[in-house]
Amino acid sequence: MTRSLAILTLLILFSSCEKNHDNIEPILKLYGDAYEDIGYSIARDNNGYIIAGQFTGITRNENNFIEGSRKQMAVIKTDAEGNTIWKRGLGDRSQAVGLKVITLEDGSIISTGYIIDTVTLKKDLFVVKMDADGTGPQYKIFKHAGNQFGTDIIKTQEGFMILGTTDVPKPQAGPFSGNVSGKKDILIFRIDNNLEKIYEIAHGFPGDDEGLALKADRDGGYIVVGTTDRSELDPDEQAGNNIFLLRVNEDGSATYPGIIGRTEDEYAADIEVLNDGYLVAGTIGNEETDQKGYIWRLSSDIYAPAIDEHEIVIFKTPSERLFFSIKAISKYKTNSFIMAGQSGTGSSADMLIFITDSDGNLVKDKVMVTGSTGMQVAFDVISDDDDNIIAVGKNSYENNSMISLFKFKF
Repeated sequence: MTRSLAILTLLILFSSCEKNHDNIEPILKLYGDAYEDIGYSIARDNNGYIIAGQFTGITRNENNFIEGSRKQMAVIKTDAEGNTIWKRGLGDRSQAVGLKVITLEDGSIISTGYIIDTVTLKKDLFVVKMDADGTGPQYKIFKHAGNQFGTDIIKTQEGFMILGTTDVPKPQAGPFSGNVSGKKDILIFRIDNNLEKIYEIAHGFPGDDEGLALKADRDGGYIVVGTTDRSELDPDEQAGNNIFLLRVNEDGSATYPGIIGRTEDEYAADIEVLNDGYLVAGTIGNEETDQKGYIWRLSSDIYAPAIDEHEIVIFKTPSERLFFSIKAISKYKTNSFIMAGQSGTGSSADMLIFITDSDGNLVKDKVMVTGSTGMQVAFDVISDDDDNIIAVGKNSYENNSMISLFKFKF
């Protein structure tokens, strides 16, 4: 993406955003160069934000023409206004992507995702830990016979627990065991503070099972939300893909999952742990032009039917309904949640951010749809102590995309 295009896009994006009630202008920052740069995760630190995703490292000749490119794990440190303090492209000569980043109490940073083996061309689980100033990175690549990568990571007493995906086949030894070659399983991967492997275990049915988010549970252990093609009920009631919840113990072992699914195709995005249960955000519908944001309010009993489940209905105009997908959810203020994702598809897609109450009901006048020429999407969203909302994703035009950070207040 050229500099002039980036500036034009930025101006168009700002022109689509109304000023908030505190009269604070929204902030949009774009990071990257040419080809494909994407922001997948954002975390707060003491002075700003840490973004993880993908850079396309560019090699230019003396005439500024591109001679080569390589995808790298991106880690960017910004101040509170989104200005770059430092950035790192990680992975050396291999293609790598960061899918989740967290910050630790001492300010250090850890990110997980995948790196592609230059010989087998398979994805290997990749973890990078670095100091708060971006120096002293420790790399760890965990190789396996198949593809495996990290999608989420959480701090534990012994080090870290990584939620990932693996397609390594394994024989079936029970109803919640076994994986057919080419299908996906949930990977629970434990490492110590030095990034050394402690233990790994795969969970899943013989078909496709994919974990999307990992959170600490109320009474110890962890909760995973994901999507499965397994049905526990009549196929007419649980057709297509369904949501599942999986309780994971400190050692990585898990209980039998609870499967939710009484609508059309369901796809999990994220989960929040409540005092008395869970709030799951996702999308129903397998047609991009007919996707709908959907919320499940669940009790602490993961095998019980949902307490409440409903579509989130947003109107673009009084007569035109918005079709959209949810990518992330985060706590907001005391009893509310921010949800973010994408409305529309292709070159007409826009970044979507909205607020719901504690039960996942849309709050009136708390919807932001922002976009310009090309495609915009938010993959992750957080808030700060001043109730600012910060979303990270990508801003695409033709064959180029840049990492985007959008900060505003309703």
